[in-house]
Amino acid sequence: MKISVVMPVHNEEAYLPYSLPSLKRIEHYFCEVIFVLDNCTDKSKTIIQKHFPEATIYEKQEHKWNFYAAEAFQYGFDRASGDIIWALAADLIFDPAIPNIIKNVFADEKIGTVCFRYLNYDLFNHWNMVKGSYDNVYKTIMQYFRREARHTGVYAFRRQMMLEIGGLADIVSEYDEFCRRVTKNGWKLVYVPSTHLLHLRPGLTAKKQYMQGVARFYLPSYNLSKTLLHSFVHLKPYLITGYLHAKHYGVELAGSLR
Repeated sequence: MKISVVMPVHNEEAYLPYSLPSLKRIEHYFCEVIFVLDNCTDKSKTIIQKHFPEATIYEKQEHKWNFYAAEAFQYGFDRASGDIIWALAADLIFDPAIPNIIKNVFADEKIGTVCFRYLNYDLFNHWNMVKGSYDNVYKTIMQYFRREARHTGVYAFRRQMMLEIGGLADIVSEYDEFCRRVTKNGWKLVYVPSTHLLHLRPGLTAKKQYMQGVARFYLPSYNLSKTLLHSFVHLKPYLITGYLHAKHYGVELAGSLR
């Protein structure tokens, strides 16, 4: 089983000095490490080359899609050769147990995607660190009562499956929509609750909350009452604002209002 790593990067010089050393420790598990530099104007490339001089680096300057993050991920996925592709973000510190988890999980040929638990740990904002700690405790407790597969945004997938279902979609919340198609097409999606990745830029800023709310309006699994409850429980007031703006103005216009 060959594992490829794909990491899109857009001006991540503040986070790469933390994420790349943790990835370097497990580099030997992968057949290739691919970085997609998406309109980077900072020192991201220099930092990557320092830690991964042999990595494959693509520099993407133009876009055909409306949602650039989805396009950058798909661009990297299309160029990966591994049987399994692990989709990474530059603002994570990686759990060294994950490569072996991937090998064990994908021994079941019916598994299409596996999602990993992460913990919030904001490096630069004390208040967000406090809110992130609260969110960590809440999610840890809830996973004992709700054991369904979760869509965490940190995931690995079988390349054959991605080809079969047609890749990511050019929409505001491409990952959640992708997960729905995984199961719709007969593949299993599993969640691993024991991993200890650290998310250094949790979705707790006003902008992140707002865009999560816009995305929730697009997704059929969410409605106003569920979004309002989530906004209250997770201390995310801008989440419901984004949802209501998307409902009133439309998804694309609401996205431009953030």
